[in-house]
Amino acid sequence: MDRYRYRCRHLKLVPFHLLSQLDLTRFWDRALRRANLPIAFSQGFNPRPVLSFGPATVTGVISLAEYLDMTFYESIEPEHLKNLLNNQVPEGLRIVEVNAMFPDSPSIMKSLKSVQYAFIFKDDGQIGNSQVPVSLEDIEELERKKLENQEYMVLFLFKKKNVLLNPYQSLELMPKDSGLNRENLLEIIKQNYDWS
Repeated sequence: MDRYRYRCRHLKLVPFHLLSQLDLTRFWDRALRRANLPIAFSQGFNPRPVLSFGPATVTGVISLAEYLDMTFYESIEPEHLKNLLNNQVPEGLRIVEVNAMFPDSPSIMKSLKSVQYAFIFKDDGQIGNSQVPVSLEDIEELERKKLENQEYMVLFLFKKKNVLLNPYQSLELMPKDSGLNRENLLEIIKQNYDWS
């Protein structure tokens, strides 16, 4: 039987940033059933929808880039699929992009090269536009981007070593006198992925 695969990017905004990955898996299972889509199911005693998720976002982190692969038995226009699913989900979890994929395309995890987070800190006078040096030996590369409007962007590259750093752990790498710490942290936002 023919199978058609789609990669969806959806949001995970407040208050849904408190959902765990297991909660999200159940949520999308129900949303697909409510939308009456021709979802492909796994074989065996307890069939489940054929869904594949990107790396789990830490609970409490807002995300603008949650990815999900869905497999169907029938072809559907990506824009139509987006509209059908958005009718079933709350605004804070809405789908913003759907792309048709080849059935044998690499999975999200295999094609993922890096994850980018934004760290938003309180402006207490200690944080400016200065460069903050950071070093980490265990990760292939840790890139610092410029600090503007109390927003600290950092890119974790993990393709070769397959390391996905918890964004909260990265705060421990910041110099103590920089003011970039948990006490001054307002929120963390997952911005996007880079693909190979």
